[in-house]
Amino acid sequence: MKRIFVESLAILFACFIGALVAYEILVYELAVDYEFVLEDDEALAHQQLLQNIADHQGGASALAAMKQYAQQSHLLLQSHERPPAIVSEFFNENSSQYIYFDEDRTLWFRLAGNTAIFSYVPDHSSLVRQKIDLEEDLAWIFMLGSFVLFNLVNIWLILRRVRLLENTTRRFARGDLSCRAELSSSNRLGSLNQSFNDMADRIAQLIESNRALTNAIAHELRTPIFRVQWQAELLQETKLDESQAATVDSIIEDSEEMEQMVDELLHYTRMESDHGALSPEPIELAALLNDGKKRWQKDKPCAVNLTIQITPGSLIVVADKRLLMRALDNLVRNAFKYADNEVRLVCYAQAQLVYITVHDDGPGVALTHQAHIFEPFYVADKARNKAQSGHGLGLSIVRKICDQHFGTIEVGTSEILNGAMFILALPASAENSDK
Repeated sequence: MKRIFVESLAILFACFIGALVAYEILVYELAVDYEFVLEDDEALAHQQLLQNIADHQGGASALAAMKQYAQQSHLLLQSHERPPAIVSEFFNENSSQYIYFDEDRTLWFRLAGNTAIFSYVPDHSSLVRQKIDLEEDLAWIFMLGSFVLFNLVNIWLILRRVRLLENTTRRFARGDLSCRAELSSSNRLGSLNQSFNDMADRIAQLIESNRALTNAIAHELRTPIFRVQWQAELLQETKLDESQAATVDSIIEDSEEMEQMVDELLHYTRMESDHGALSPEPIELAALLNDGKKRWQKDKPCAVNLTIQITPGSLIVVADKRLLMRALDNLVRNAFKYADNEVRLVCYAQAQLVYITVHDDGPGVALTHQAHIFEPFYVADKARNKAQSGHGLGLSIVRKICDQHFGTIEVGTSEILNGAMFILALPASAENSDK
């Protein structure tokens, strides 16, 4: 935003300077400058008046008139027996000319019958001249200052409206589908605000219809899946040969996998539609993890060892206990799928946050997948079976739960077990911060 502000101001200043240069060229170079024509006529009339005085009253009277004119006009009269070469050259080549303006618009003139060449130079020591110079400087300062001030205010007003629209787009991008751009005249940026609101309404409708469709499909799938499971279990109790029994077992296994996927899908859509409806309460992590460990011990593979390390002291967070346990279940069971020998949970507090890290000694998560692993239905290794890779909803549910609790979830490489490491961070409770 600062770059836009500086660039806009620089462009406007460049346009201002360009306009001045164009004016200088058009008025003083390509066209007739009538101010100079007027100065030439005035200078010629002045010389003729002095020449008339010299012819009728003598050179002394003409010189006195020059001095009086110079004094009244706050000028310095200078007489040159040897003027600058350019002036001498002009009068020598133009014997019929009696006045000359140099590049600085200094008036040089002469009188017939007199070899001396005179010039008028502004007397800058004069108080009147000093005041005039000051007024000219102030005029430029006020003109430039007002130009800069006007553009600063104008650019600030535009950037303020852009910033408001930018903040709205950021909120919308973070998932707040209810936010809309301001439409008041003081905050509107042309028709862009209304266009954004129309786009946001359309996107919100599409997302809501997609959620409703996903939820409806998931609900409708539960009944046929249950029927398949029930019929397969009935068929399993009948007399079957070895090949038929294996086929029935495969049907039951696939139906259970479909049921699990539908449950995760329903839970995910329910979390999106709840819009942050929580039942927060103070939770002692040590007690929560110890309760979870009993259940995780039953579900873990026999070859995997589960350990929990908690920093001495009380680690308390304010969270929805059911959702927090769901997030930990997903992380721990995900670690069980890929671990070779060990899964370790480490809990500690730091900088007003409570961290729960889940480590495993499996192959880890490649850098190319870490940025997308929390997206819905994203599977890092599509070649693996569903029993190991899952359906790509577990970690996205974890992220939803963290977002609802104003926490974060990240993935990296474990320095403890050299496998994957998931870092769940939640705000510490006031009681935990005091301790």
